[in-house]
Amino acid sequence: MLTKALFVDFKESDIAPQYFARIKKLFKSVQFISRDDPRLLSQLKDAEIILCKISTKIDKGVINAASKLKYVGVCSTAFDAIEAKYARSKNITVCNLGGYSTEAVAEFFFATLFEQIRELERAKQQARKEDYFFDKFMGIELKNRTLGVVGAGKIGSRIAEIGLGIGMKVIYFSRKNKPEIERLGAEKKNLDRVLSESDFVSSNLALNKETEGIISKKKINLLKKNCIFINLAPPKLIDQEAMMEKAAKGEIIFIFDHSDDIESSLAKRFLKTKNCIVYPPVAFRTEEVNTARWETFVSNIENFVKGKPQ
Repeated sequence: MLTKALFVDFKESDIAPQYFARIKKLFKSVQFISRDDPRLLSQLKDAEIILCKISTKIDKGVINAASKLKYVGVCSTAFDAIEAKYARSKNITVCNLGGYSTEAVAEFFFATLFEQIRELERAKQQARKEDYFFDKFMGIELKNRTLGVVGAGKIGSRIAEIGLGIGMKVIYFSRKNKPEIERLGAEKKNLDRVLSESDFVSSNLALNKETEGIISKKKINLLKKNCIFINLAPPKLIDQEAMMEKAAKGEIIFIFDHSDDIESSLAKRFLKTKNCIVYPPVAFRTEEVNTARWETFVSNIENFVKGKPQ
């Protein structure tokens, strides 16, 4: 049994009782505190494990203040808010959640895409007015159109699989070859060609020093006229101003859901911009994901305490 686990930016009510009970069994003390609480530094002194959310900043200051720290667990796949390299240099394990939301995010990509190309929201609003005429609607089909997948990890590969199943031509950009989707018909190309040849683009890259800003203004200007660009990954991958400008001109449609990861003033500008569609961060919100997320999060902690980290 370890001495202390410190939940940063969590409340006990965030955690289902059955999972919290499993965590409590591992520690003599379990504490909760917010990242901006002035008592944080004093709480860190005897914390052996820090457990945090996706946006919780665990920087060198936090790591250095936690002299007994052995493990940082983040309840998400992305962990760019954690200075992981520095933590590991101090023999601190950093553990995220891998693959728990693959199906949910991939399905959400197609949900937003279908909503857009078939104007489902406008159709519902019209029907609510008891107006059932259809002559103003004209959608397009996905079959035989080109889907570009930027980042073919678990989520990107699943999006590619679904696209191929629909009958789309799928091209992808990735550091590594992905034989599992190439066997199904996907073709690897460089980033410029993926962006310039695709009718629809799915952005799924992990955020790191190499990928931050990778979708630059120059790259955005390669997009086809009327391309639908859907980013369900961190916003910092993209030049937001350039994307907004391109959409405002009516040249593309930009859709994203990481609205909590950008400044509120920027989010408001996106909401007011033609052809920009903003969702709350709901791509991963399914019953199945919620169960898998907490099961994986708690199992990672249990395995670490038992000497078997992920």
